[in-house]
Amino acid sequence: MKKYSEMTLYKYSTVLIALLLSSVLFAQITVTSNTMTVEQYVQNVLVGAGVTISNVQYNGGSANVTVSQVGAFSATNSTIGINNGLVMATGDAQLVVGPNNSGSTTLGGGNMGQNDVDLDVIVNPNGTNDACVIEFDFIPIGDSVKFNYVFGSEEYLEWVNSSFNDVFGFFLSGPGITGSYSNNAVNIATIPGTNTAVSINNVNNVSNSSYYIDNGDGFSAPQNTDPTVTQLDGITVVLEAAYAVQCNQTYHIKLAIADAGDTSFDSGVFLEGGSFSSAGVSVEAGIANGDTLLYEGCNSAYFAFAISDTTQDFTVQFDVVGSATNGVDYNQIPDSLTIPAGVSSDTIFVNPTLDTLNDPNEDVTIYIYYETCSGWDTLIASLTITDYVPLYLTLPDSVNICPELDGPFLLEGDWGGGLQPYSFSWSDGSSTSNSTSVAPFATQDYYLSITDGCGDPISDTTTVWVQCPLEEINIFTPNGDGNNDYFIPVNLDDYPNPTIVVFNRWGKIVYEMENYQYDWDGTNYKTGNELNDGVYFYVVTPNSVKYEYNKHKKEEVRRTISGYVHLIR
Repeated sequence: MKKYSEMTLYKYSTVLIALLLSSVLFAQITVTSNTMTVEQYVQNVLVGAGVTISNVQYNGGSANVTVSQVGAFSATNSTIGINNGLVMATGDAQLVVGPNNSGSTTLGGGNMGQNDVDLDVIVNPNGTNDACVIEFDFIPIGDSVKFNYVFGSEEYLEWVNSSFNDVFGFFLSGPGITGSYSNNAVNIATIPGTNTAVSINNVNNVSNSSYYIDNGDGFSAPQNTDPTVTQLDGITVVLEAAYAVQCNQTYHIKLAIADAGDTSFDSGVFLEGGSFSSAGVSVEAGIANGDTLLYEGCNSAYFAFAISDTTQDFTVQFDVVGSATNGVDYNQIPDSLTIPAGVSSDTIFVNPTLDTLNDPNEDVTIYIYYETCSGWDTLIASLTITDYVPLYLTLPDSVNICPELDGPFLLEGDWGGGLQPYSFSWSDGSSTSNSTSVAPFATQDYYLSITDGCGDPISDTTTVWVQCPLEEINIFTPNGDGNNDYFIPVNLDDYPNPTIVVFNRWGKIVYEMENYQYDWDGTNYKTGNELNDGVYFYVVTPNSVKYEYNKHKKEEVRRTISGYVHLIR
């Protein structure tokens, strides 16, 4: 039966454009391909703890190639059930990106005419096409090997129980294994508790339906608009491929998927990242904020342990050594960790203590001992602790400006220390740096807060005084006519509660008053007698701090507030 036509091919092209647009705009399932070689995808994405792999091949040749049928996927919170890993497809792996807005899709990139002899056995007599085959040798450290996977296809549900039974298999061979496939391999991609291969005809809405997830028909809501749904019309639940092996022996596995009976309507298999593993333990040393050093009193580090066998409690023994002292330079770390049954990982945190000493860099090294089927093995991980220079910040105590003369003023904080990344927050809303441009209409406070990678903010406050220079009063006429009877220099109200001192021409103080209330009427403050006409020298001392930050010289300077007034009655 032919399943495509020119109209169908046109529809495929239209769907492809829609898929690409949806994946760019909002898809939560993403696929990255052609950025690493097949071998790198296997080593960096699929392989986990307890196995060492070698001799990776792709379709019987070198795996040092980039192909569109193999890639890395991310599917957090999707219906696939696996957050990330390796994807293999009978066409371009990008096809699996959702939503499922087509009932039957083919995306190029397959290997037309490429078959696999073992997959041919499973679908006999129909034969296979567009095969994607990855195989490699591996040495396990435990007595079993396992990984998790999900199979899906565009052949669902229209072509169930037909000759178009797209197929995949995981063929394991090596010491102690006798099977019916090439190299005496067994297929470990089977329905749980049986020897029946997982395939479209064997797992669907009727057969073994508890392992099947209906992903929609490509036209119906919500799957046709939901980016958390793969394009594949049907998928399995997360299944485990597992088999008993002999530790420290060399085994061979072949991961294969292909179209059956034709070359259209693609299928894919999702292999969970890091799940290809053997009973053992792995450890990763890292720093919580992604830094390269561990700073006293600041960031935290971790030793993250992962195991592949969760059927029973697993105890990891370790020694903690190094120039840093356990329980003194950092929190006390015990000498063992038990990961309970059913749990695959646990973490020990290292929190260095902030002290006042100027120490050289110190190291923390952990030696991990764990038992395998062939004896005890050891892993080593190290961290480096260095001094943390705390954040410091200083703003001028106060700033005196006259916006009418100076214009906007660049208020700048002197700061340093801390760790990246830094964030700045000014009270006026500025958040780009340690400086902000200010031009207030009235005296007000400004504060700056800086937060670094340690998360503890430091802040300081400055008062920006709006104080324009006093204007000279040439004539002061305290004659009781209600006009210019009091000594009130222009802009004096910019200097609250000032002290006024007035000298006569011979330098004798004739008037002095703290907290001046703008009420000197030309009398001697001691005798109360009217002063004679003449020129007097005054000095105004504001109650506010009398310094400004000179934005040109970048230094503090004193403002002189003084002048002469001619008293005439």
